[in-house]
Amino acid sequence: MYRFLSTLNQLMWGSGLLFLLLGTGLLCLFSGKFAALRSFRLLVRKQKNTPKSEGMSAFAASATSLAAAMGTGNIAGVATALTLGGAGAIFWMWAAALVGMALIYAENVLGCRFRRRNKEGFPICGAMAYLRFGLQSPKLAAAFAVCCTAASFGMGNMTQSNAMAQTLNAAFSVPPAASGIAAALLTGVVILGGAKRIGKFTCAVIPLLSAAYLLAAGVVIWKFRENLGSAFSSIFDGAFGISAAGGGISGAAVQHAMSVGLRRGVFSNEAGLGSSSILHGDADIESPERMGLFGMCEVFVDTFVCCTATALVILCTGVLDSSADGGALVLEAFRMGMGTAADVLLPPMIALFALCTLIGWSYCGSSAFGYLTNGKYIRSYRLVFCLAAGIGAVMRLETVWVLADIANAGMAYCNLPALLLLYPSAVRVLPEKDRGGCSTHTDRHACASEGGTPHSVRGRA
Repeated sequence: MYRFLSTLNQLMWGSGLLFLLLGTGLLCLFSGKFAALRSFRLLVRKQKNTPKSEGMSAFAASATSLAAAMGTGNIAGVATALTLGGAGAIFWMWAAALVGMALIYAENVLGCRFRRRNKEGFPICGAMAYLRFGLQSPKLAAAFAVCCTAASFGMGNMTQSNAMAQTLNAAFSVPPAASGIAAALLTGVVILGGAKRIGKFTCAVIPLLSAAYLLAAGVVIWKFRENLGSAFSSIFDGAFGISAAGGGISGAAVQHAMSVGLRRGVFSNEAGLGSSSILHGDADIESPERMGLFGMCEVFVDTFVCCTATALVILCTGVLDSSADGGALVLEAFRMGMGTAADVLLPPMIALFALCTLIGWSYCGSSAFGYLTNGKYIRSYRLVFCLAAGIGAVMRLETVWVLADIANAGMAYCNLPALLLLYPSAVRVLPEKDRGGCSTHTDRHACASEGGTPHSVRGRA
């Protein structure tokens, strides 16, 4: 069974999906005369006050989306990209982030434009909304929801609690079972309080945690600042297959670095999967463009800032040639710059990043599960989610990782056709001034055909 799942995973994540992601991202980037980049004008535009609801604020939605994306992949994942693809893989992670910003913008714009409430009052937002009401495909929306629910238990839950348990066990000899119980309890305390409590937690933790990690990385990079020039040179030389020995160019090296970097970039920022649109689609804000802008900033922080900081720590300290990999390689690099203090500071940071990912993905999963059940059994889903976090800490997760990758690919295959078909036309009719609800004939038709109401920002089930 594991061999079969691994083969299926390789087929689904083959070059076809990779080029589909990149092609869709480039189309979204060029659509509407670079509408995604021009939306940065909203940074200086005064935002309208919106009615308060039980949903998240725009900042809370952005923090939660960042929490879901910024897991252990920003630390251990970058180290793995370097060991597999060399320094050049980082350049292609940046390339994936550039098109990923356009993908996230498109997802969030469409997620806000097509959000609705069904007859029972449950909010339908994000990819489920534009697949159902924009693409007029309830079956594709249901398939996406199934894949998203599965991914929330895999990549967003058990793999994260396992990474947390392994890190704390290696650093402080904490038994994995104890870490699992702690992960389940802490996750439950937050997510059983609903959207408001999730938003408050991520708003409080993610900015401070990210700042603390970047400060620690900055200390190490500053100590080895004389190696910064060679670090960037190795990134650009490796990206284009330039050999340091003879100055030749290797096409095979370019292809390998590109493949590893692009894949790791997609895994890091989750652009194209549609998960970000679920969080932003339910935020208390009327402007689709503004939520798209928030999403772009998240990808920038995730990849261009945090992932780059991890990469520079490893490259500047020169530990890439060691036999370590993943989190062990990052820890070795921080030890070079901070000594034994790294053993005290870094493992708790990794554990907290994993916990934040657990909490962020619980929101995506509960929204997807609620779509499938018309808003019923959400509390039961959250209880099972907490239980899975505890189990994941003590399990061997090879099969879970493969299943999570398959579920992620399934989300992408459902999401990308909608972006290709809907976004180029949607961006042409985006209003110049912020407005929400059913702003076009297409939106009003979708509301009428559902028999529900525009989601807007008035209350949350």
